Amino acid sequence: LDLKYEWFITKDELLSFTAFGKQINNPINLVISQDATGTQRYFRTGNSAEIFGLELEARKNLILNENEETQLSAGFNFTYMYTTQDLKNVSGLFSASFNRAEDQLQGASPILVNANINYSPTNFENYKPIASLVFSYFSDRIDALGAGQLGNIIEKGVPVLDFVWKNNIGKKWEINFKAKNILDASITRVRENTSFEDVILSEYKRGVDLNLSLKYKF
Repeated sequence: LDLKYEWFITKDELLSFTAFGKQINNPINLVISQDATGTQRYFRTGNSAEIFGLELEARKNLILNENEETQLSAGFNFTYMYTTQDLKNVSGLFSASFNRAEDQLQGASPILVNANINYSPTNFENYKPIASLVFSYFSDRIDALGAGQLGNIIEKGVPVLDFVWKNNIGKKWEINFKAKNILDASITRVRENTSFEDVILSEYKRGVDLNLSLKYKF
């Protein structure tokens, strides 16, 4: 079920609101084995899952030139999702039992955020630069369901910021610069509900990726 309303304010501008709902039969989740190995496998862990959510999207021109061409614009997208699924014991080649009747869907973040701001001056004849700052974020989500008495493994929320600068010079030259993962936030996985509260299982950083390229079209 999807209900969507859009309002076009001016050229290239948008305000959109969406409410959605979905039902999933026989949901499959990554599950931590309750034996000593802690192996992770995919199971059909229940009969059904439900998703309900709201999405808000906006796109706005901030600066226009005298010809009403966009020079500075911004966009924003926010999504909230509520997920729930029933859990059942699984037996067979691989088995798992749960100490709870329901949980959130594995891999689904309750909150997703995407935003961008773009600058493209139009007062150059043979030079067209486009600079974009792009931000994204997902909130904490289940990385793997804990079976038996094991708590879930949670992937903590991560903010990501990228900068992209494209430069078209004449009809043949192009110089581009990219800086990805500027915030370099930690990628952290924790296990919930242990005797020591939440325990960090892994934590690392991907580093910042810088790229400069020169292109020539023959």
